[in-house]
Amino acid sequence: MGEPLTLVIETAAGTAIRRIPDASPLPEAATQGYAAEDAVRDAAATWGLPDFVFRPEQIRTGSGIRELGDGLLLVGDQAAVVQSKSRTDPSDKPDRELSWLDKNVRKGLDQGSGTVRRLKFAAAAMTNARGRTIQVAGEDYEWLTVVVIDHADPPHGYLPPAAPTEVPAIVILRRDWEFLFDHLRSTRAVLAYLMRASGGDAVELGDEPRRYHEYALADIDAIPGSLDPAVASLLAAKPSETISVARAPLQPAGHDEEAPHVMLRMIMEDVAETPIEEGRDADLLLMLAALDGLPVEHRTDLGRTLIKFMESAAQPTKPGTLIHSRTAIPAPGDFTPLQFVVASRRSEEARDALMIRLQVLHHDYSTAIDDWEHCTLGVMLTPSTVPGRLWDTSTTALWGDQGQPPEVIEEARALISEAAAHATSPDDDQDPGTSPGVDSKPDS
Repeated sequence: MGEPLTLVIETAAGTAIRRIPDASPLPEAATQGYAAEDAVRDAAATWGLPDFVFRPEQIRTGSGIRELGDGLLLVGDQAAVVQSKSRTDPSDKPDRELSWLDKNVRKGLDQGSGTVRRLKFAAAAMTNARGRTIQVAGEDYEWLTVVVIDHADPPHGYLPPAAPTEVPAIVILRRDWEFLFDHLRSTRAVLAYLMRASGGDAVELGDEPRRYHEYALADIDAIPGSLDPAVASLLAAKPSETISVARAPLQPAGHDEEAPHVMLRMIMEDVAETPIEEGRDADLLLMLAALDGLPVEHRTDLGRTLIKFMESAAQPTKPGTLIHSRTAIPAPGDFTPLQFVVASRRSEEARDALMIRLQVLHHDYSTAIDDWEHCTLGVMLTPSTVPGRLWDTSTTALWGDQGQPPEVIEEARALISEAAAHATSPDDDQDPGTSPGVDSKPDS
């Protein structure tokens, strides 16, 4: 195996040493090529989410049978064809290894663009690692080809060729693929980074961790963009906090506190395991993509807040249903507006609280940005009655213009204000809610 990569990173806080471990070992008894393909998909499913990882499918074409990649990543409206190329019995001759790389990288790039072309010509049924099947129509996604090279000791100096078609492409080692997923713990964040990097200058194979950290340092130094005026108008009338986070975080996900960070992953697992009506699998994936869109650097803070709310909800001191809420309002086109509600029990009041807040958020955000064609997602957590479970998760999503008359929205807004006023009144017997906190992430 090659030497583990060690990076020396100069930051404003001082010098940091970061070691990038080698790729995970492959099972010795397995055929190496297939084992490498499995390892690539497993890394994305383990550190990302299995629902976004799709197994290869074979389709019949005029010239025979074709496989749709070695796997696909599908997150919201972004997608990647993943092609894995594994080198068996590498030699000690650099020229020979460079020749193998060039041949197999070009083959992977051609296969990736071919898969995108076929999916744009005709939709195909694809099954993800959780076993859910959806129809994948190529024109519904922004595509990328990722060629993942599995090589025990790749030669230095190999510069991958440019994408052969209009489909962007990037070539990375399996070590670097695993580094990105382990560092970010978010399929959407990894895919966003790969698309960002594919538009930059090509780097030598094996230099992806260096480039990632260059981007991370540049994001730290970048001056946050001004808050979008449309979003600013939503925040003016309520308690809020404006947060700007890096697109490429320098620190690994959850480095500051693991438990609050993984809370969103646990909520996503609950959503992913929810039984749904036949034919609604694609809707479930859209909800998961909405949750995975929350910026990585904001997840620990959100987790801490939700844990605090749950501790409060588990020990209500007044009759009725105690309700806390947290709202995440993005800059337009950044991620999905999210409404979190934590209630002391699963009740009609709790369900109404989630729906009322969700309707107002969806209406206000859509009106402010003058665009209704997006999802607004609501998540409710309630103490679980099932032994071994901490909470139960309920979700509701709104999409498009709901056709609510203005007076209905204003009535809902008045109910939220009344609940907030009751929550702060020490003499009231009920404690139906707290004033919502609002987080906003402008472009950075």
